[in-house]
Amino acid sequence: MKKVSIKKSLFGKLENGEEVEFYTITNKKNMSVTLQTLGGGIHALHVPDRDGNLADVVLGFDEPEHYVNPDFGYQGLLVGRFANRIRNAKFTIDGVEYNTPKNQGSWTLHGGGKFSFSNWNVEQAENNSVTFSFFSPDMQDGFPGNFTLKVKYTLTDDNTLRLEYSVISDKKTVANPTNHTYFNLSGKADETIENHLLQINADYFTETDSDQLPTGELGEVKGTMMDFTHMHRIGDRIDEPFRAIIDGVGYDNNYCLRNKAGEFAQAAVLIDKASGRKMEVWTDLPGVQLYCGGWLKKEGNPGKSDSKVTYRRGVALETQFYPDSVNHSNFPFKYVEPNKEFNTVTEFRFSIVNS
Repeated sequence: MKKVSIKKSLFGKLENGEEVEFYTITNKKNMSVTLQTLGGGIHALHVPDRDGNLADVVLGFDEPEHYVNPDFGYQGLLVGRFANRIRNAKFTIDGVEYNTPKNQGSWTLHGGGKFSFSNWNVEQAENNSVTFSFFSPDMQDGFPGNFTLKVKYTLTDDNTLRLEYSVISDKKTVANPTNHTYFNLSGKADETIENHLLQINADYFTETDSDQLPTGELGEVKGTMMDFTHMHRIGDRIDEPFRAIIDGVGYDNNYCLRNKAGEFAQAAVLIDKASGRKMEVWTDLPGVQLYCGGWLKKEGNPGKSDSKVTYRRGVALETQFYPDSVNHSNFPFKYVEPNKEFNTVTEFRFSIVNS
């Protein structure tokens, strides 16, 4: 019987001379994931269709330097310390104000990007898993605490990719890690994600202002273009005018999941009917960001081989605490306490539908 294997190889070098490495895990069903030390990210994910044909179902690049360009959308990368947005690039813990980078307008996006655009250490690579770690010193980019994030990727023989996040800090601080992979289950270079079917187990979303920053209010999805409580095509209503949508961009919104705090449950289901590929997203976090690449250029961006990283070519389903949770006491959130490990888990489960 075929054994699970891990293969290490060189991806390339960054402009500063740093080497970026690949770690490829292949399971007994020939599904494989290629992880990269740069951003601790997912570079490729080869998944079988209903006929057993493998195709890469995630977007990315052939050159390492393209991954460190924020305009290319954080393809496949891990995000820390705090994913998504922080209004006015500041927050308060126990009466002390902390100021973070204004790397997107007047706010902080994805913690300033340092976690995503740096090389991670490989703590362990054995059997069917690889563990990456990244250390951030106290007050780096304005965040308190000597802070270490570890992420263990495991590829199981039932075609599940499991991400186990652990955080430790010597000061009370904030953490909202996620993975920013864009999926296209067709595996085809000329397909957008508008024909993918999607279901999200959420009855509410976080209301946002004109900059897509949370207002603190929750909106009902029922009766609106935000409603994915029943599976339907992503493209069915993506261009409808709506208060929480920026014209021409489409979905870039946080959904408030039904699972109770800390409960590990199904968050979303994504299907490409033509190939038969199905992906379930499971998490113990309270939110998931649906983003369909609406900020990416419609042409001209690089990619892998002939598969470009362009407008609506992939869909990201980023498990998370709600955006700007650090500034909204009514949002579900858990601070990292000193020297007490914080853990969260997300799984991407792949299977086949016959029709």
